Amino acid sequence: MSKTVIMPNQGKDYRGIGGLVKRLVHPSTVGSENLAVSICYLNPGEEITRHSHTYEEAYFVLQGTGKMILGEEEFKLEPNMSVYIPSGKEHAQINDGSEPLVVLCSLSPAPDVW
Repeated sequence: MSKTVIMPNQGKDYRGIGGLVKRLVHPSTVGSENLAVSICYLNPGEEITRHSHTYEEAYFVLQGTGKMILGEEEFKLEPNMSVYIPSGKEHAQINDGSEPLVVLCSLSPAPDVW
């Protein structure tokens, strides 16, 4: 399976530990080997609970505001902000705003599960 272009409505939905994740670039959607890109949607009041991964992540906030917990740090998420999450670092996101929080997520290497 090899695709070059995938629209958000063509992504595979994943609901794991909070919010809705649309898998866009992933081994299961385009056959990528070392990279995954997704869009995460958190409605007001929703959260992704504290967790960690064996892969690195980079976030780019597209819309909305919220709170990010990264290890012992806590800071506000807002549009046009990037966040780097090292592998193994515990993190969580909370939409404490009044509109959906929409975040573009890049993961490397691509996880097998989600």
